[in-house]
Amino acid sequence: MKKQPFRFWMTGCAAVLVASMGAQARGDTRGDDRGAGMRHSRYGLKETVLRLEASAQRRGLQVLAHVAAPRRLGDGGESLLIVFASAAGGTPVVMDRAGGTPQAPLALVVSAGRLGEAEVAVPPADWAGLPEGVEQELAALPQLVEEALGHGAV
Repeated sequence: MKKQPFRFWMTGCAAVLVASMGAQARGDTRGDDRGAGMRHSRYGLKETVLRLEASAQRRGLQVLAHVAAPRRLGDGGESLLIVFASAAGGTPVVMDRAGGTPQAPLALVVSAGRLGEAEVAVPPADWAGLPEGVEQELAALPQLVEEALGHGAV
């Protein structure tokens, strides 16, 4: 079942994005039982990021931000966060409840693995009540990742 956001806005504001990205990169989804899906990439971190960006651009999404992500406690590997801009302008930011952590659902966290491969955290795409184009972009994000990693048709 799709979840209605408590708050929703489209933004390109760096301060809002940084707040949501930091929480997302740490895996902070307090009160959110939907969790991110992990996808394994046989490619290294940089190649995975390039492939994800190319796949997104083929689908009409542009890269809004590409930053080093905060590391999780006990995780020494490098992580990068890619935030995509919606064709609607800006990127969606949602909150699931009052006092909740802002989340940027059009963002992916890519982490380096120990053996030279990478992992991609794909946020859940189950938000309802967003503009139709944005909902479609969110629903297409997992397929975008699969294509970039060579798991689906390109």
